[in-house]
Amino acid sequence: MKTFPAFCLALVVTVTLHAQQAAPAPSLPALPPGPLLKRAPDYSTWTVTCQGHPIEGREPVKAATTGEEKPKDKEGKEPVIMASTVVKAGSTILELSTDTGGKRTEIWHVGGLMVMKRSDDAEPSVWPDSVQADIYSVNFAVADFAGLDWISPTTYTGMAKYQGRDCIQFKGDVSPLNPKAREEEAIAIGQAIAFGQPAPQEVKVAAVAYIDLETRLPLFVTFGKEKRIYQYGTPPTAELTLPAELASAVKEREKQMKRLSTRPAKAY
Repeated sequence: MKTFPAFCLALVVTVTLHAQQAAPAPSLPALPPGPLLKRAPDYSTWTVTCQGHPIEGREPVKAATTGEEKPKDKEGKEPVIMASTVVKAGSTILELSTDTGGKRTEIWHVGGLMVMKRSDDAEPSVWPDSVQADIYSVNFAVADFAGLDWISPTTYTGMAKYQGRDCIQFKGDVSPLNPKAREEEAIAIGQAIAFGQPAPQEVKVAAVAYIDLETRLPLFVTFGKEKRIYQYGTPPTAELTLPAELASAVKEREKQMKRLSTRPAKAY
């Protein structure tokens, strides 16, 4: 008679375990149709506020230009490291940035050139409009927002809310290092492998992006300990014009390039 209660107990345990194992995992909402991330309209204005540092508290493989320790403010919040306002008017784009020390940087992207004037520079600098491949630089020929080329269907993680807005959420892992630091990192890893030593891991930080469902523009992005907040303002209503000082620097640069491209006369 003892076998029947034992059989019932075993049956209950088996059914319970089966129910636990058969419980389906939460399903991921279907990725909304349309582009994952759009470019800003041809005439638009937005501000990106950066707080904190991506690898604060971590040491990269070698000394790099990112990730140094910075104190927090009195309220314990991450300090504002940089605030950048971008004004886009057709093919001309103006970036106005102010760092935590109050230094201002003015960068114009016009006619395939990048014209930069810092508040502590005596003269502006002009060079071809090309940028580094990192999470801080924007190649305006193909994008409007830095460090978001990792967004794809494979990094989609569902829908979320940000300040009451419906957003598409993406998560990934990215390098917070600039190209030079990544090159040094690769050399250090290669040398360690060549000498049979434990190779250091690549520096990566978790990245999370909230892309507005309606506009498909970024609203909030994190790179490790760094937070980026995107706010969109009133677009310009007319073309942007280079200030006289910067226009003169561009003309001088064009003269230099013309002289360099002129072939020397043949000697007879």
